[in-house]
Amino acid sequence: MASRSTRKTPAVTRQRKDSANRDETVAEVSTLVTDGLLKSDKLRELIHQTVTNAIETKLESLIDRLDTQEARLFELEQQLEHKEQEIRYLAGQVQGACGNLAEQKTVLNDLEQYSRRTNVRISGIAETPEEKTDETVRKLLDEKLGITIAEEAIDRSHRVWKPGQDGRGHRAILVKFASTRTKVAVMKARRQLKGTSVVIREDLTAENMKLLNRTRRHEKVKSCWTIDGRIIAMVTDTNGIERKVNIRRHRDIDHL
Repeated sequence: MASRSTRKTPAVTRQRKDSANRDETVAEVSTLVTDGLLKSDKLRELIHQTVTNAIETKLESLIDRLDTQEARLFELEQQLEHKEQEIRYLAGQVQGACGNLAEQKTVLNDLEQYSRRTNVRISGIAETPEEKTDETVRKLLDEKLGITIAEEAIDRSHRVWKPGQDGRGHRAILVKFASTRTKVAVMKARRQLKGTSVVIREDLTAENMKLLNRTRRHEKVKSCWTIDGRIIAMVTDTNGIERKVNIRRHRDIDHL
């Protein structure tokens, strides 16, 4: 069988040449157009204006957003300042309330101490079964202090605390005299009990007892005592000078 001819026909060859010529023509036209456009001042101005407008539009959008954020930030700063003012006001109120509460507690303590102005506590007296504390107290005052009082001079008396709480194995006796005169006389004469097991003290409130014990432990306090429920401290300053100080609150001790 005869083989097919592989030679290209003139028509095919001509078609391919025409296609190549068209491609060259298109490329040349494209180059001419591009060169012409790039050399056009109006086109460059148009491109510049277009880009500029796009940038300005974007900047305006960013500036608007920034203005919105700044306005929000200013609003938050105003709210924060208002809250800080409220906090300062409330802190002042709390501080004032605490100060008033401390002052009220001091007043109540003073009132309670005043209600005990005729009271004394006597410790170191042996406790006996079925004792009558009024008679025990009168006997002590007569025999140890040389003070003779009538039955009516004692309003009431009784043992307090648990056995051994006075450090000597006996409960103390709380005595309420009928008058401050009798109580003062007893307090003045109690020094005669020095060296014995019996101790007579004023009947202090729990708060004043804490103050007294803390005052005794202070390094600057040489001695301390009570008069009508008031705590008096003999303080030695750094220069060696001694002075008396009234102790009513814990801050009085802090300022010694």
